Amino acid sequence: MEHFSKQVTDARQVFIGFPKDKPDFFSLVSVGFEKCLPDFVVERDSYPEIERSNVDIECTTIEFIMAGEGKLHLSSSNYELSPGSLFSYKVGNYHRITSSPSSPMIKYFMVLAHSPSIKIESKTIKKKFNYENIRDHNEIVELFELILGNTNSPVVYGSTICNLLAHTVVLKISELAQVSSNKQVRAWDTYNRIHQHMRKNYFRIKTMDELASELHIDPAYLARVFRRFHNDSPYRFLVRLKMGHAASLLLSSSRLVKDIAFELGFENPFHFSRTFKSVYGVSPENFLQNK
Repeated sequence: MEHFSKQVTDARQVFIGFPKDKPDFFSLVSVGFEKCLPDFVVERDSYPEIERSNVDIECTTIEFIMAGEGKLHLSSSNYELSPGSLFSYKVGNYHRITSSPSSPMIKYFMVLAHSPSIKIESKTIKKKFNYENIRDHNEIVELFELILGNTNSPVVYGSTICNLLAHTVVLKISELAQVSSNKQVRAWDTYNRIHQHMRKNYFRIKTMDELASELHIDPAYLARVFRRFHNDSPYRFLVRLKMGHAASLLLSSSRLVKDIAFELGFENPFHFSRTFKSVYGVSPENFLQNK
């Protein structure tokens, strides 16, 4: 199919198709993962399949460089491509993408069909073309992999899930692109370090002072930078992580509430029960009765 480049290896490319009617929001047309060959070159300004369609739609292509290097010429501008480079373009925007022979690119892409008047605050969708450099791109990779994993899903809601995940990619790009100044970048890196450490060690961390000590960060600064990028305070986020783990254990095992409380660092089972209720609205015992 002409829709995909053949100058790739180990590719996972899924063509879903163009919508027959104008989509209410996003409709995923295609998605893929590609390891570019050293002589990879793509040069085009249109997709014939779109031009043959009678539906009033607009299509936005999003490409994300996971590894390797290359060059991009997009609407008379030139860009150096490297891990974290993300660019988008619409049909009719001439583009030329080349991969470095010595460091071939590994990239993800997706094509989204949507109404020309779609209501969403995103440069990726609103502008005819856009280029961003995303510093922390683990979440972008995870989202692309989730989409690829659901494209061939036999379940009834498979296509809806993929469309919603594609929407999430667009929102995540907008969020990550806001981290631009050096000061903001440093704060974002610190937040990510805090966030990842908490996710890995929430079951044993008891206090914010303990967390700050392990990360060698001033406790006041830790709280301040975490709130800049998160809706919850770091302590409330820690509590939610612990209670999520507790709920999972309650549902999947026959362990006593007091044993789960001690495992998560609560010396007093009554304190654990009050905390659990503050998150789920019911006590652990009532939670079990309703499962």
